[in-house]
Amino acid sequence: MTVNPRSHNYLPKGRRRIVIIGSGPTALGAVQRLYEFQQELNNTEVIVLEQRGQPGGLAVSERDDQGFLWDMGGHVIFSHYSYFDQTLDRAVPNWNKHVRAAFAYMKGPDDKRRFIPYPVQHNIHTMHKQDQEKSLSGLEEITNNPPVKPPRTFDEWLLQKFGKGLCEVFMRKYNKKVWTVDTTEMNSVWVGERVAVPNATAIKDKIHKANSGKLAKDSEWGPNRFFRFPRYNGTGGIWSSVAKLLPRSWFKFHEKVIEIDVDNKVITIESTRNQNSLSTLSYSTLISTVPLDNFVGFLESKDSSLERMKGITAQLVYTHTHIVGIGLTGQPPDNLADKSWMYFPDSDSPFYRVTVFSKYSKDHVPHTGEYWSLMCESAEPIRRNMLNWNQTNVVSATIEALVNYGFITTDMIVSKYYRRLDHGYPVPSLKRDAILKAVQPWLEAKDIFSRGRFGGWKYEVGNQDHSLMQGVEVVDRILKGVPEETYADPNRVNSQKNTGRVVHAGLKDYEIVVAHYDESLDWVKSYADHAHVYHKGTNTSAPFEMYAWEKLPNVGREGHTYLHHIITHYNNLPNVTIFLQAAFRFHRGFCHRNPLRYISSARAGIPCIHPDELVVRKWGKLKHVANFKQDRKAGLMRVTALTFGEFYRVLFGAPPPKDGMPHCYCGCFGATREMIRKHPLHVYQKAIAFMNDHSNPEEGHYIERLWYWMFLNS
Repeated sequence: MTVNPRSHNYLPKGRRRIVIIGSGPTALGAVQRLYEFQQELNNTEVIVLEQRGQPGGLAVSERDDQGFLWDMGGHVIFSHYSYFDQTLDRAVPNWNKHVRAAFAYMKGPDDKRRFIPYPVQHNIHTMHKQDQEKSLSGLEEITNNPPVKPPRTFDEWLLQKFGKGLCEVFMRKYNKKVWTVDTTEMNSVWVGERVAVPNATAIKDKIHKANSGKLAKDSEWGPNRFFRFPRYNGTGGIWSSVAKLLPRSWFKFHEKVIEIDVDNKVITIESTRNQNSLSTLSYSTLISTVPLDNFVGFLESKDSSLERMKGITAQLVYTHTHIVGIGLTGQPPDNLADKSWMYFPDSDSPFYRVTVFSKYSKDHVPHTGEYWSLMCESAEPIRRNMLNWNQTNVVSATIEALVNYGFITTDMIVSKYYRRLDHGYPVPSLKRDAILKAVQPWLEAKDIFSRGRFGGWKYEVGNQDHSLMQGVEVVDRILKGVPEETYADPNRVNSQKNTGRVVHAGLKDYEIVVAHYDESLDWVKSYADHAHVYHKGTNTSAPFEMYAWEKLPNVGREGHTYLHHIITHYNNLPNVTIFLQAAFRFHRGFCHRNPLRYISSARAGIPCIHPDELVVRKWGKLKHVANFKQDRKAGLMRVTALTFGEFYRVLFGAPPPKDGMPHCYCGCFGATREMIRKHPLHVYQKAIAFMNDHSNPEEGHYIERLWYWMFLNS
């Protein structure tokens, strides 16, 4: 294939272009920070290249054909950063809060399997007696003879912190299963707060209590003892929601980077929709979230040291992760009902972790109460074992182990989901830090910054909070010269709550909410970066790229659409929201032809065009005319038992105004964040409850007449 020279996106003289490859948490952190600084970037263009059709990277979620939702691994939300918390609070309005209930499920010397509360090293008292004694003996040995030399490997670190017995009982087996390499082949720098170090005296006291028949409280250690999870759309829903708060025009989906000329700063891109279509793009600064080994592999340069960089990055070690989701009928058995997730160190199952994913949210199953789900994660060994690691074998082995453990029966299975992640975990190998110290400065000298879970290749700062902050901090460094913290000093950021950065308020100035059925949306193209279209017709996808496109049931007229949006985004509204029917331009005299006129109007406290004669003074049933009269007579309008005055009283808990109420027609208006929040959330929730059962409820005509009065600032 050759590149058409006309398809090169040249960088105009005097302009700067920052290109970001990928759209996972790190990339979105970088984009958000750039958006916060947009007033200072008058000569800077931002382009995000993503080979898939949606943002999220490894943090996406997928719903299978049976209606079960799956994450790409066991993600939970806990945070070391105020900035991360504020970002998620803005993007996601609805959360479920959980107390972690994690366990190891392991076989004892008596061949019986037991649930050992997490972390295992703090709950030795729940093990078989022989394992208790072996583990305690090792702990007492290192307590009486503390190590003198610092550990060179992760295995030495484990022995120094836990002793020989606990390493044999659990630590070595489990870590080998997760990382796929021996603990002797890993460094110890990465550990930090991730592994809880036990106290021999406390453990001995717990064992004594347990052996005496007394209650010994399980350990509650851990940074994710309490965690939250989105109520809807899984982990992927977080990042699609974060992306929706950012300029849609900056994102270029279905664009795969296949080569980078670092000497001339030119990227070659292949369209994933048309593999014979190549284009090129110039850049000033490049931020990559691509796995570092792959990224360096497609660099081109006359610099003779590039081949050395390719050689050493090829030595980076990583795991392949297999995600198997099992959708099930009924409810979890009693022994799983109280579990969040479980670890499996033994070799009689392919998976190292199983999450009771249905416990996190009702949205993860087709019908709550009727179904539940288990999400299983397996790491494909670098040195192949007896299992041939293809989809059929991995799914089959997963189900067999779940059945053998007594967790499920085969007749309960209604859905089988599978996905293989080529890059699962970046392994902190013995050579990792030396490789990063050579490669990262080489890239940065060429205005390339590689960050993120695999872009930075530091597992210790590879969680979602770390990843987003790597993007934020690298932008601060590029634009402001502020030193990075997360990537540069993992131990420091992991040892504290980092509060130095806050999200700038009012990132998105305005949004246009469009109620759509089958009308033309051509006019939306001029406002696509800010347009959130709710479609109630038969289309299954957006006709073109826009800020957001969602499908809703065809109920409640445009009032249901507007109320749905307000309720969903009540806590993260932009400065101004413009509400329009898709055919608003046909309502001459009642709607502004230019949607942006509603911005200045709303800021002046006036929601919509109000002819002086439009005042409600009679609060009985509405007098319908023309088509509405015919619809009511023909039964095409669902008639309400309430008068307009009664409807007003239900919503606002007060009688309607004696002097009458001015109003507008046609459902086209604008409102500031403050105007919408004049009314508590429950007012909007009460209103939408009248509109969920029919395509044309009479209350829809009531609410149309209320918008002006509801949002008028006077």
